[in-house]
Amino acid sequence: MDFFTFAAPFYNTILSAVHKRQGKELLNRLTPLQEKKVLDLGGGTGKLATQMASAGADVWLLDASPQMLKQASRVLPNARLILGDAANLPFPHNSFDIITLVDALHHIRNQKDTLNECYKALLPGGSLYLLEFHPEFLSMRVLAALERLIGEPAQFLSPENLTGLLIKTGFVQIKTKYSLAYEYIIQAKKPLPQFP
Repeated sequence: MDFFTFAAPFYNTILSAVHKRQGKELLNRLTPLQEKKVLDLGGGTGKLATQMASAGADVWLLDASPQMLKQASRVLPNARLILGDAANLPFPHNSFDIITLVDALHHIRNQKDTLNECYKALLPGGSLYLLEFHPEFLSMRVLAALERLIGEPAQFLSPENLTGLLIKTGFVQIKTKYSLAYEYIIQAKKPLPQFP
C-alpha cells in the first residue's frame, strides 16, 4: 500500500491549515481565473482545485492515486477528475491556460518528463505554477528522509535547480517567490510563437 492510498481518508483533516494557506498564497499570484482552463496536476483531494473553480476557472484535476481522486469526487465533478501519470498527460497539446503543481513535484519520479508534458499541454503564453520546498533546510531534509522510508521519491529541488530544469524545457519569464523560509512558488511561462 502506497502512502496516498493509506493517507487519502484523513489527508485533508491533517493538512487543512497548510492547504488553506498554500491555496491563498497561490491564488494571490494567479492571473484572474475567470474562464481560464486550469489543470491541477497531482491535485490530490481537490482542495486547491475547488478554490480555483470558485474563482471562476474551468478546472481539471489529474492524480495518480485512485483513493485521492475518490476524495476529490466529493468536491469536483467526476468528468473533471483524471487518473493518470504526470509524466504522460492524456491531453492534447495547447490545452490549458494554467497548470498548477502544488506540493507535488517532489512526489514524481520522472520530473523532467513531467515538466516536458506540462510545456506541451500549456497554451502558448500559458503559465505553470509550482509550489515546492527548499531541500537545504533541516526540516525538509527530515521530511525527505521520512518520505523515502514510506516509499516516496522525495526528490526535492532547490529553486535554482528547478529553474534550470524549466529553462532546459523551454519555459521563459521564470519568477521565484518565497512564501515561507523553506517554501517557494515558481511561475514559468510557455513562450508565444516567434514570427519572422
